[in-house]
Amino acid sequence: MGEDLDSLSMKELQNLEHQLDSALKHIRSRKNQLMHESISELQRKDKALQEQNNQLSKKVKEREKELAQQNQWEQQNQELNSSSFVLQQQLDSPNLGEAYQSTAEENGEVEGGSNSQQQTANTVMPPWMIRHLNG
Repeated sequence: MGEDLDSLSMKELQNLEHQLDSALKHIRSRKNQLMHESISELQRKDKALQEQNNQLSKKVKEREKELAQQNQWEQQNQELNSSSFVLQQQLDSPNLGEAYQSTAEENGEVEGGSNSQQQTANTVMPPWMIRHLNG
């Protein structure tokens, strides 16, 4: 390949050198353009992934909040149901008088001995019901 260059004049060699330089500049320019486009595309993808990540994080936080509220609601319902169940058991109990008596003792209406402390621990009847029973 180099043998062909021996027959060229100085002007032809300079022209060839100029063509090679122009071709290299064009190649480098195209390479830089492709790299720049690639970087821009990667930046767009990065931005889209960050946005998607933010949305997913927001959904996760919202879901955690919903679950916490649901658990709190269920716990309140369980407490309400269990207290309603205890009250219903006492109302259905044939020992309603004992619950009334222990509440009366609690209010100081009956002078009692050592059993009054044990009975008041089992009392769940609200005072308004006792007044209603007194008539």
